[in-house]
Amino acid sequence: MMNFHRRDIFLKIESLPSYSPLAPVACARHFGRDCMFNPGHESGRVSAQEILASTADGLVYREYLDAHYTIPNKAKLIEADVNEPPWDRRIPGCLLYAKPWERLYIHVWNADTSDCHSFHIHGLRYGIESDGAWPLGVAGRDGRRSDEILPGQKWIYVYDVTPDMVGAWGFHDHAHDVARNINLGLFGGLIVRNPAAPCADHEVPIFIHQFAGSSGVAFQSKPLAHGDSFNFVFADAKIVHYYCAIHGPTMNGTVQVTAGAPASANVSVQDNKFVPSLVQVRPGGSIHWQNDGDHEHIVFSAGGGAPNFCLNGRAFVGNTPTVVGDTGERLRWYIFNLDVSGIWHNFHPHSVRWALPIPLGGASDVHGISSLETFITETEIPPAMRLPHALEQFQRDPPENACRVRIRGDFLFHCHVEEHMMAGLAGLVRARQYIWISGELSKALEVELPFDNGMNECPSVDILRCLHDRNASPPISGHGHSSDAAERLPSAIETRGMPGMGGMGAGMGGMNAMPAEDILEAATKGRWELLPCPAPILAIHGAVLHTGKVLLFAGSGNDELFTTGLRSAVWDYENGEFISPFTPVDFFCAGQAFLPDGRLLVAGGTKEYDRDGRPFVGLETSYLFDPLSESWIRLASMAEGRWYPTLVTLGDGRIFTVSGGPNRAEIYSSVTGWSQMPAQEGWPLFPHLFLMRDGRLFYDGGNMFPNPVGVLPGFLDIATSTMTNVTLPEGFSQSRDHCGSVLLAPAQDQRVMILGGGDPAINSAHIIDLKASAPAYEPVASMTHARFHVNAVLLPDRTVFVSGGNGQSEVVATAVLEAEIYDPATNTWITAATAQAGRLYHSIALLLPDGRVLAAGSNPNRRDDELRLEIYHPPYLFRGPRPFIETVPQQILYGGEFKIHTPQAEEIQWVELIWPMATTHSCETGQRVVDLEFKTHDFCRLHVNVLSDQNIAPPGWYMLFLVNKRGVPSVARWVQLTGGGKPDHEPAEIKQHLDMHVTSKDNPAPGTKKPSD
Repeated sequence: MMNFHRRDIFLKIESLPSYSPLAPVACARHFGRDCMFNPGHESGRVSAQEILASTADGLVYREYLDAHYTIPNKAKLIEADVNEPPWDRRIPGCLLYAKPWERLYIHVWNADTSDCHSFHIHGLRYGIESDGAWPLGVAGRDGRRSDEILPGQKWIYVYDVTPDMVGAWGFHDHAHDVARNINLGLFGGLIVRNPAAPCADHEVPIFIHQFAGSSGVAFQSKPLAHGDSFNFVFADAKIVHYYCAIHGPTMNGTVQVTAGAPASANVSVQDNKFVPSLVQVRPGGSIHWQNDGDHEHIVFSAGGGAPNFCLNGRAFVGNTPTVVGDTGERLRWYIFNLDVSGIWHNFHPHSVRWALPIPLGGASDVHGISSLETFITETEIPPAMRLPHALEQFQRDPPENACRVRIRGDFLFHCHVEEHMMAGLAGLVRARQYIWISGELSKALEVELPFDNGMNECPSVDILRCLHDRNASPPISGHGHSSDAAERLPSAIETRGMPGMGGMGAGMGGMNAMPAEDILEAATKGRWELLPCPAPILAIHGAVLHTGKVLLFAGSGNDELFTTGLRSAVWDYENGEFISPFTPVDFFCAGQAFLPDGRLLVAGGTKEYDRDGRPFVGLETSYLFDPLSESWIRLASMAEGRWYPTLVTLGDGRIFTVSGGPNRAEIYSSVTGWSQMPAQEGWPLFPHLFLMRDGRLFYDGGNMFPNPVGVLPGFLDIATSTMTNVTLPEGFSQSRDHCGSVLLAPAQDQRVMILGGGDPAINSAHIIDLKASAPAYEPVASMTHARFHVNAVLLPDRTVFVSGGNGQSEVVATAVLEAEIYDPATNTWITAATAQAGRLYHSIALLLPDGRVLAAGSNPNRRDDELRLEIYHPPYLFRGPRPFIETVPQQILYGGEFKIHTPQAEEIQWVELIWPMATTHSCETGQRVVDLEFKTHDFCRLHVNVLSDQNIAPPGWYMLFLVNKRGVPSVARWVQLTGGGKPDHEPAEIKQHLDMHVTSKDNPAPGTKKPSD
């Protein structure tokens, strides 16, 4: 008889707060997707309303590696799943492995403070003390029970594992409300491995289940101005939490619907609070909200808890598991059905099959599975693509000019009950393989090769291709299924097409249904996306860091009462995390600019507010924000305090600052610190300054609060502190408070555009050519809308994106929601998509490395903070596949050359560097698009020449974009432009050299030639 080996496992029942299967990390770019473009999700994105409506507090079993529960097991459930959330944001919370002849001692600690739970596992051998099914368990002498672990208590469950138990076994809560707790995520799986079985390349546990909370009440008022009101009737007894959608969850209230309460209640909406914050009404009763404050508010409740079919806690392709591997690798699937609602599912992976487990059973590629049923099967990752004959022959002996590139094929696995798949019950196996290709052969192929860009994005599709009559009414259903399909779904899931509810799009209309209106116009107007999470602070200042993260800072945030203290935040745009570093001083109304090493210099700020008739007083302090440590670093102070200063990065890497109070400019050097310049009078606050090719600074007339009034645009010679003004044309307004200013692309053309501004606002725009012998402004096409507080952003396609602003200072009713895009090549404006949130005073817009634009902030009145975040998707993202950069060196040198590997080399129109934005108060002096000369070396390589002019491209970190001949940009890669001699080696060449040594001659590094035999 075999002896059992003891093994202790430590599980803790924990809450998973604010979890959505549509976006486990609410503000992460790679969640909130639907890459099957189901009805209602034609953009490939799930709306913020759906995400919030599906959000509930989950429950998980989480494994710890020590008896003190201090070291969580952070291992991934599926190592090859590129979509898996972090360990502390996933469902199920743990996955256990065992082998025969282990005796498992599973210590379960109930850390859920609100309920009793237990632990019940399938398939193993145990006694009734380890069954966990209430009320059939046993009691300890200290009052604890095996089937009802009270909050804070523990129980040890003991199980024997024998060879006949090899398989996959589910476990779950079995105390009270079993289905409810399973649907909140309180389940997992134990896999008993067969010691004699060969190892698979990838183990893939898949849990089919629902995630559902107690469905809440969803409502949303229109924007309520002073005196406006909103009413809502509450049908059922429950507790409803709500908040202001503009000012965020810190401005919240609660409605308690209970028998015996009054039939109605009134709530006064005041600035930053609801009074009273808790009200009671009876079922069928109503609440009347009235805005008695000065600010605009939106009364909002997302509901929460709407049910979704899930794979591993997530719904819809792009969120659900994407298992990545190479063609030919073996996948061992462990399939668990934890959907206990009485609904059957099945498992169907595309392009593979397996032997049925009965003699002479043949093959199958679909397997039905009932509640808590499990099975194990193995498949092989299929070829990414069946190569055409000519391409297949080419692989045998590629010529010297051939390129080695990687292609991919995304194969669905899903439940083949159509409505379940359409509701998000699908994932992907991503097959990757390398092939040899040449430009000539690529052009001769009848298909476009599915290159692997490594970016894990939704595919680029034309959602309109299958609309036979784009003016016709949308059909009731598609995919050949009858319109009564929804009647077969559980009632909770059937309602998901309702506004504000999660899950399926309205009507499950199929791919022939008419898409949403914004998608029909996306290729010309772009599209706004409201994010499901608020910013943690008011975004008065914003900067894009070379780590790809976004720094937002506000200091006191225009609040002389310091209600929320001093604030700054770093947003990980891709992964969704916000951190709040210690903010040492009041950076409100400071200036900012990047140093060559990528750190952000922030100088000045608010030392004293305007109290008792006294003006603001500026800070003399200066700090660096370090993107790597994500912390503020104190520098030496300036000679004098500054409030609303402008900072400009110079061609030698020093930073020039002017205005903000003192009449003497200062220059910061990372070697010598601050030095003062000769006195010069007359600068307005936040003057818009641009570094010119000859090293002078051009003041274009843009400013803030023109004081003094009438300072003419002109050229500042830094060395002599002398100003040479330009002649202004007739009709040129000098009232340019909070206007937009950009150095048009490319920077080599030396053309500056000024647009809008003034109070009341104007819509005129002018351009000046700084290369002309006598530079002078010339009028160009005017904007559609007059704008004050303009946010202007240079896009990679060399157009100018303009958003936000208003017609009159601090008047919310004059906010401009419709964006515009200016094309310098044609001198035309197009009206772009309409945003949901107005962006007025103290708002920002930032170009992100993926070519999208972040809009944040707005603070028309003190303590009236707009916290909603919106992302603008420019039209070029709806015009076909994006080029991509496979390899590029991270450091490039002035006057040097570098290589870019991309399989779209022959399609590239521009290679360009874009300086990252650091902006506040409509003032952004650094953003510029620098054109790089290049030659197409062959099908997959570009040879790029770096300019030598540091005044055109100051040293520092840039976003490197490729833009194809359709005007579609790649996702940027960060490169550092620096000086000095050419190094002995190029980083990319070293990597390729190493890759050649770790691969065989038949599997060389991407982009290299096949070595000769």
